[in-house]
Amino acid sequence: MKKSLIALSIASAFTSGLVTANNAAQSIENVETIVVTANRTPQSKTDILSSIEVITRDDIELSSARSVAELLNEVNGFQISQNGGSGQSTSLFSRGTNSGHTLVVIDGQRISSATLGQVAFADLAPEQIERIEIIKGPRAALWGSDAIGGVIQIFTRRLEAGEIAFDLGLGNEAQQQATVSGAIGHGEGSTTFTASLKSSGGYDVYDLAEDDKDGYERENLALIGQQPLNQQWTINWLAKYNQGESEYDNAFGGANESSFDTLQWQVSASQDAGNWYQQFFVGQQKNKSTTFGNGVSEADGSFFETTRLQGTWLASYELTHQLTSSFGVDLISEKVDTQTAYNINKRDIHSAFTRLAFDNDAIILDAALRFDDIEFIDSEVTYNFSAGYRFAQDSIISLSIGSGFKAPSFNDLYFPEGLYSYGNPDLQAETSDSIELLITTRFSVVDAELSIYQTAIDNLIEWLPDENFAYHPINVNQAEIDGVELTLSAELVGLNHQLQFNYLDAQDKDSGDPLIRRAKRSASYQISQSWEKLSLLASVNYQGEREDSEWPATVTLPSHTVVNASASYELNDAWTLGLKANNLFDKDYVTNNHYIGQPAQYLLTVRYRN
Repeated sequence: MKKSLIALSIASAFTSGLVTANNAAQSIENVETIVVTANRTPQSKTDILSSIEVITRDDIELSSARSVAELLNEVNGFQISQNGGSGQSTSLFSRGTNSGHTLVVIDGQRISSATLGQVAFADLAPEQIERIEIIKGPRAALWGSDAIGGVIQIFTRRLEAGEIAFDLGLGNEAQQQATVSGAIGHGEGSTTFTASLKSSGGYDVYDLAEDDKDGYERENLALIGQQPLNQQWTINWLAKYNQGESEYDNAFGGANESSFDTLQWQVSASQDAGNWYQQFFVGQQKNKSTTFGNGVSEADGSFFETTRLQGTWLASYELTHQLTSSFGVDLISEKVDTQTAYNINKRDIHSAFTRLAFDNDAIILDAALRFDDIEFIDSEVTYNFSAGYRFAQDSIISLSIGSGFKAPSFNDLYFPEGLYSYGNPDLQAETSDSIELLITTRFSVVDAELSIYQTAIDNLIEWLPDENFAYHPINVNQAEIDGVELTLSAELVGLNHQLQFNYLDAQDKDSGDPLIRRAKRSASYQISQSWEKLSLLASVNYQGEREDSEWPATVTLPSHTVVNASASYELNDAWTLGLKANNLFDKDYVTNNHYIGQPAQYLLTVRYRN
């Protein structure tokens, strides 16, 4: 591991953070009320006709989450399946859709692998995150491919100019973590630097092979800044580098270690002229994953590398006080590099979209349309239309319909022909149509949100064997998904309470069989409170039975209930002591057949802010 680079960077961040600046980097005042992910431009959360959740930096610090998956597992309608604990492969099912059907972006840039078509959630660092915005339901009409089940946007951490922060943590399973952040001011702008190290000795994640501990290491660097040019224009920059290694178990005796390197950079300019807003940005994201071990060195391991160059222009114009329009263009170039050359290893994606929204304080109408031209694949046209009515203060009822799609990955299309598997260049994109009834209201002291939705997905891609038992992908399946989500929040007897209930019926349309690893019923209860110096948080998470694969048929995974708790205590204005317990009562559970869920895990942290 390249620890010398990280150690030098941590020292640099600590020193540079001591510089005093004139202005704050960012006001936190509107973080929870203004969101940008729903329609890709800044907008009040209360004006959006979609189910939205925002996870703030305060939420992340109170939870002491070790992974992004741990944060997302608290979101109603999300279900997580993991090959073990924090450092292992993770699949996210949003409203019953497949793992690759939720678009994940960091500061507006796509981060999924072009070969697998999925996001490596285990590689993302909570230490780098300022907030997470989550939009559930189809959003392809604004974001394009993958946004069938929703969009998750991660915003990189920012500090106020002159502020420094560092965190130290120790726990069982040989957990260790250290994070240092600092921000310097330059005129009216500022730049924040974050560096972190994290490792764990792990535990034995698989019950059928390799009786050993499967640990991981992570190292992360992030640099993000902004500089106002005048009253309207601001330029922004971003650079991130993450690397790490994980051990895992292989039932077939092959590679049992993996490593990753990811690099992201972005330069942007934005203009806010009152009724006119626009943003330009260009950026590149590169990720490389390598598998090795069991006698194979990392240098000789099998690797896959994705390079994605993205350019975007988007704008919003307020035509009248009640009518707003927005439009934009996305230009993306994807390239993959592997040990075995693909017949085609790069493609271009050209997209344009527009949106029109009407709001007269009683009625809200919102419509969007997008065209995507994906090289070597048919073009796709997607839409969203929502109509809402404010029937009381803080109360909206809305009906939304929308379509989505997911383009086949490079592995689906061009995986090199071999003895056991090969790609299919004739694949079509997976497509979806959805409808949702959403009610958001407040009665007495209770905030309530009820969502009833239905999604139909066509042309699902599945890898199946041919007459020679070689696997290749074909468009074969159709899925029907019906769901109900209910969230109730209230402050009672001096405590904050949140109840979440979820019902999900996700099945193969032809066979009627349930889609694997999706529980039909799930629920959670969270209770929290912050006093002058003490903050407490506890959650109880229930996941019902779910089906999973076990050759030659399926197996039912049992239901489980897991209790998590965390606490923080302010020793003084600068120092805070934190304690986190995952799976407090050490319950045995699985979310992926034969992969053991996280045993009881404890982490003690010390935080400094100044």
